[in-house]
Order: sequence, then C-alpha cells, then structure tokens
Amino acid sequence: MRFKQLAVAVIALLGVSTATFGAPAIDFTSWGSNSTFNTNQLDTATVSGVGIAGFVWSPNTTSFSTTQGYLWLRNDTANGGDHGFGYCNSGESCGAVGTTGSGDYNELSNETSGKTEIIRLTKPTGDNWSNIFVSSMDTGGTNNNETGTLYWSNSATPNLSTLTGITFSHAQLGGGNEGSIWSLLSGHGFDPTATYLFFRAGSFNSSGTALNGTNNDYLVWGVNVVAVPEPEIYVMMGIGLALMVLVARRKREPQDCTAI
Repeated sequence: MRFKQLAVAVIALLGVSTATFGAPAIDFTSWGSNSTFNTNQLDTATVSGVGIAGFVWSPNTTSFSTTQGYLWLRNDTANGGDHGFGYCNSGESCGAVGTTGSGDYNELSNETSGKTEIIRLTKPTGDNWSNIFVSSMDTGGTNNNETGTLYWSNSATPNLSTLTGITFSHAQLGGGNEGSIWSLLSGHGFDPTATYLFFRAGSFNSSGTALNGTNNDYLVWGVNVVAVPEPEIYVMMGIGLALMVLVARRKREPQDCTAI
C-alpha cells in the first residue's frame, strides 16, 4: 500500500469525514412516507440505529416533555425538497394524521410562544458522528436569515442553557433548501463522540432569549456516522507504518556493486 493510500485509510479509521454536501448516509425519510407522521403520534423513532426523539423544552431547566407533541416526517419533492423530521407541539396547527400539516408548524420551529421544540439524536453504540444534515432552512427570521442551534452532550436531558451551542443559518448553508452543517462544526469545539445531539430552531443568548426572531424552522434530515476503531487496530496500524518505513529505508540504501 502506498503512503497516500495509507493516509486515506488512517483518516477513515479516525472518523474524519471529507464529504460536506450531498445526501446523508442515514436518511431519516426512510422511516416513513411523505408528509406524514406516525399513526400512533410517536415522539420517538429509530433509523439505522440512530435514535430520534422530539420534545417540548422548558428553557433554563432539564425538563424535557414528551407529552405535548409528536414527530412529523416530510419528504417533499416540490419547492426544492423538504426532507426529515420536524416536531409538532400541542399549540400548533399540525393537521390530521396522514396530512401535510399547517405550514412551518410541522417543522422544528420556535414560532409558538412559550414552547421551545427540540429534536434529540442518539448515536449508535460504537460509532461517532461524522456529518449532520438539515433541510428547509429557508428565508425568514430576522433579516430573512433563519437560524438553528446545535448542542451536544453525554446527558440525555441536560440544561441546554448551560451548554455551548453552534448556530447555523440559511446564509451559511448556501441559501438552499437543504445542506450539510458539518462544515460549520470543525473549529467550533464540536465533539463527534458525544452521545446526544440536540437541535433547536433559532439562536439564543445565555438567558434563553431568541436573537433572530420567532420565524425560524427547519427539518433534521439525517446523519453520517463512522465506526470507532478497536484499540488493536491502532496497534496494527503502528506496526504497519513501522514496516513501511523500514522497507522505504532499505530501498534507499546504496547497493554494493563490487564485482567478485
């Protein structure tokens, strides 16, 4: 194996994703049909080992209520395509089972006064996050630039107000209806080993006050994950690298061409 090939293998093993845009490897729309929510109005789902849960969150507390709403799934082809899970809380006009709902209310939004919607993702055991995708981050909010915030934690019910969040926006995603936000995470302290990711519509200050208005909404489309290498893989890689260096040195050594 050449050094370049080995470098690519090392990057893959370490979980560094070179892909930024495109469709997610784990596409949440495979869970159900277009513009519907589950007939049992579930607030949880599992797609390819990734746990998805919807909540109404009480700001500045660790209170995550699952009794005030349900997950809503969309996979539309019109208007550029809206893909993924939103959340519909009891204060929104979500429509009947099997319908498209009412406007942005079936997305992850902060449009209903006093209710903050959260979607939490749980990574599969033995994997790390490598790419995250959202959809339908369109114009709106303050200055026609809708925003969302991503948090991460090893606690299933943290106080989000105490966590460092990363804000992403319509403009940062290139102004399209869908995109990957992984490119925004590098250099922001994001921990791909965190068990849980939390998505929230809008951007907020430390006291929980919305900074970009209440017209913020989007869908959580999907993720990519990479397997965490076992410790013995690192040992084998080290041995392999040492052998390659030894072979390379031997090839560079001058040959004894003395005639007998």
